[in-house]
Amino acid sequence: MSRFLGVMLLLLLAAASPPLSPALAAEAGPTAVVVLHGKLGAPDRLVADFAAQLSAAGFMVAAPEMPWSRGREFAESFDVALREIDVAVRGLRAKGAARVVVAGHSLGGNAALAYAVRYPGLDGLVCLAPAHTPEQSRQRERFAADIALAREMVASGRGQDTARFHDVNMGKPLELTVPAQSYLSYNDPDGPAVMPRNAAAIKPPLPILWIVGARDPLTRPQSSVFDLAPTHPKSRYAVIDADHKGTPTAAAGLVVEWLRGLAAAK
Repeated sequence: MSRFLGVMLLLLLAAASPPLSPALAAEAGPTAVVVLHGKLGAPDRLVADFAAQLSAAGFMVAAPEMPWSRGREFAESFDVALREIDVAVRGLRAKGAARVVVAGHSLGGNAALAYAVRYPGLDGLVCLAPAHTPEQSRQRERFAADIALAREMVASGRGQDTARFHDVNMGKPLELTVPAQSYLSYNDPDGPAVMPRNAAAIKPPLPILWIVGARDPLTRPQSSVFDLAPTHPKSRYAVIDADHKGTPTAAAGLVVEWLRGLAAAK
């Protein structure tokens, strides 16, 4: 089946099939999802409806506030963020989850991909309009001075000291007063948040659902990054009618149907 036909089939199934009831979910064994919000977001903002739809469909859900939230403002590094994701994953397994999937929106999708590399053992990965691309040439040039400053501070033992750095969020300039080490961990073009490198490094093959919005200039097309991940029969790349902010809500039905397929395959 071609990728186009596969995407169309998934979309038709998502529209036609009813949500997975809690009873059916219990029969298949509990599936749990860690939901990660985007840059300067929060669990109760753009991913809130997505998480609520998954919960209503019978899935266990955890939605932690990540270090890149508006409330925490990058006070902790990318590595710390991945450890916090692992705490949420292990917490769901301790509650009886038979399968755990990490689903992230925007920067959360980027981090979900990195988590899958650093912490193998997930049962699936959902990347919703995954974003944050420090490796791209435009980003390298735009933030070269900030990266140089952060590297100098870290090299001289001042990585925990704060300074004013520049970033971008959904195309808008952003200033952050954060520890140099934290800034570098997210924005180093050769660092841990580079999606193409992380996609290629996933081992063993993992089911991945990668969803982008047709009206989202930040993340479409991204099939070239998705294609770097090892092939898995349950992996899918889908384009839906949504912009960047609206992708989680618009994708919820498709994600529910895909998660149901993972449970049925076990």
